[in-house]
Amino acid sequence: MQPQSQTPLLPPGEAQPWPTTLPAPQLCWQVQDMEKLQAELAQARQESTKQAEKIAAYKTQRHQLHQELRRMQTFKEQSKQETYSLQERLQELSSLVQHWQQLHLDSEQTLALREEELVVCKVELAFLREELSKVTEREQDTKRHSRHTR
Repeated sequence: MQPQSQTPLLPPGEAQPWPTTLPAPQLCWQVQDMEKLQAELAQARQESTKQAEKIAAYKTQRHQLHQELRRMQTFKEQSKQETYSLQERLQELSSLVQHWQQLHLDSEQTLALREEELVVCKVELAFLREELSKVTEREQDTKRHSRHTR
């Protein structure tokens, strides 16, 4: 084997000169390796582009999901507040219903007492009328009797 001549390293981006002292078969292998590397580089760039597109799509999807999450959280909070307001209103209405039910019950009890008093008064009135009738009849009897005796 012959020692290869080494070419000095050039800054990146500048093409390295091909050694002209290499034998033809070795040069052929290097060309094939170069073509293979270029194909792999092209494939890697395609994969990189695909991955970048996927990343962009995932970012867009993540952003949309984040917005949807915010909307849902806002809706949840509004629902909580509305539920709380409705519960307060329900409590107010329940209190009013209890109040009116108690007033109704009190009114019914008062009415029942008044009806009992009315019945008692009617009985007393009937008794007093009966007594008045008896007294009136006695007076008339007394007057008739006194007229006859005179």
